[in-house]
Amino acid sequence: MNKIIMSFMIATLLSLGFTSLSSAEEQQNVVDQKKVQLTSEQQAEVKAIHQNILEQKKKLIGKYVEFGQMTKEDGDKLISRFDQKFKKMEEMGFQMPKHHHFHKSGKH
Repeated sequence: MNKIIMSFMIATLLSLGFTSLSSAEEQQNVVDQKKVQLTSEQQAEVKAIHQNILEQKKKLIGKYVEFGQMTKEDGDKLISRFDQKFKKMEEMGFQMPKHHHFHKSGKH
């Protein structure tokens, strides 16, 4: 019985150790991503892609409104949020958004 309990405790401790190592590695990857600055050419390329996506989203919302899946007011609100998000991304130089699922301590 003691061997089973001891084996369980060792397995638990080992799994916790590996979890903290993978979390530290993920946190380092996030930190590394923040340091990269896009050149003006890269920003222009990413901006063009985002503009294309924005236009496609607007078309899609327009179709949902046309087909009666949402009201014109709801469609306009959604498009307004898309426009605001695009403007914010433009102000930030089209850097990748932060990972919101990480807490400040780096734990999930």
